[in-house]
Parts: sequence; C-alpha cells; structure tokens
Amino acid sequence: MLKALIPIEKTLASNIALRYACQKSKIITMTLQPIHVEEPDEKPHSSQTGWIRRSWEEGLKQAGEEEVREILSSEELNCYVQPRPIVTIGERNDKILEELRMGDYNIFIEGELSNFNTAEFRKKIRSKLYKKMPCPALLVKNMIQSDKVLLIVDPKSDLESLTEQFNNLLTNKKSEFDLCLYSLDDLNQGDFPDDILGDCAKLLNKLGLKPVRTFTLLCAPEVAAVSLKGYGLIVSAIDRKSSRKSHLTEVLARVSCPLLLCWTYSNRRK
Repeated sequence: MLKALIPIEKTLASNIALRYACQKSKIITMTLQPIHVEEPDEKPHSSQTGWIRRSWEEGLKQAGEEEVREILSSEELNCYVQPRPIVTIGERNDKILEELRMGDYNIFIEGELSNFNTAEFRKKIRSKLYKKMPCPALLVKNMIQSDKVLLIVDPKSDLESLTEQFNNLLTNKKSEFDLCLYSLDDLNQGDFPDDILGDCAKLLNKLGLKPVRTFTLLCAPEVAAVSLKGYGLIVSAIDRKSSRKSHLTEVLARVSCPLLLCWTYSNRRK
C-alpha cells in the first residue's frame, strides 16, 4: 500500500482532493496521511518567545487538529485515513516539503480548482515545493467520476523513468489505461510517432502493462485538452530541469482532469 501525504484545509479544493483520492483508491491503493499547516500571522503573539509563544502554538495546533477532524468526519470516506493528522506551524510549502522528505511518502496529493491559466500552472510546477518534492504529485483539479486513465507522452519524454513510476503507482495492475503521444508539430513523416509509442509500449510490456488503446494527438494544446476531457486521470512526466515551455505542459494546464505528475530529469531519447 502506498503512503500519500494530503493537506487538509477548509477549502473546496481540499475537499475535492480528499474525495477523489478515496475514489481512486481502487486504482492506486494508498493510505492517506493528513497534514494541516497553520501559518503565523503578523500579530504580536507570533513573535513572542518562551511560554507565551509555546502556549500560543499549542492553542493553534489544537485548533488545527479540531478543524481537520471536523473535515474528515463530515466526509463519508471509504479509504484508509491515518487517524492522527500532522498539525504544524510555519510556512505551508516549507512544512509540507519537510514532511515529504522525512516521511518517505510515495505520492503527494493536492487540490487546485481548474482555472485553465497556463501561467499559473507553470508557476506551480516551478515552485519550490513542486521542484523539490521527492515523490510524484497528484494534482486534483476537479471531481471526475470516470475511471479512464491516460498515460500521455511527448517526443521529449523520458519514457523509461515515466513507465517505471507509472508501474509503481498503478497498484491495481488490472486497471485499464490508454497511451497517447502528443505533439504540436506534424510528425506524420516516416514512422517517428509509431517509434515513440512502440518504445513506450515495449517498456510497459516488460512491466506487465498493456494499453487498451494507443493513439497520437497532433494539434494545438487547447484542442488536445478538449479531446481529453473524458479521462478521470491523466499521467504524465515533467522534466524539472528543463526551463523550456513545453506544449505538453500547456495541454496539462488546460485540461480539467486530475493530473498525476511524475518528475523526470533528462531526455533519454536521441
């Protein structure tokens, strides 16, 4: 069973992420560890020291624990959630990153409502938290009931790293999924698209996985995003060392489906 860290907050995005994570537990078997971070305000008690500071922090933690328990008890969750939430004080992303590093988690789950703003999406995946987290991230944009899973690659994808991570995360090996190659450019010259999809299929086959459907999308990002709206989960790789603007990243920013982002570091294709 995978170990997942999920922030619990009084927001719609947080509630959607929690419900979605439980819904998908039949595909990705995992236990959820809730974390709640209270960020200090600029009032005088935040800068106090000694018992005043300790009393203030203790009160803040108790309030945080009550908040998390209220949220969890209000949901009818059919997956396993650790009964003791982690409640801490500090800068949210720093504390989450610290827990991800210390806790040996397999996946990080976070809700963020769809806004289709590509600049904001790029800003998120280039943030300190996303650039340095040691595990894949499940970014839940919407509550979608579909069980259809799509593994999407582009000509620059590190196929070996992506397929290995996909195999590790897809704990129900009987789950069906499709495989897609996306490119803005017209690759219908020679057999280049077929080469990429063939290479990816071979790597998946070695791991005992076989896509139900394999297809190519050669179109603008906004067109591709619309054509993928029927999927309940899209899995893709993002090269965190690359600073270039990827067309596939633009597709991922525009889709309303939940995204499972697997981090890679290099382009192994020649």
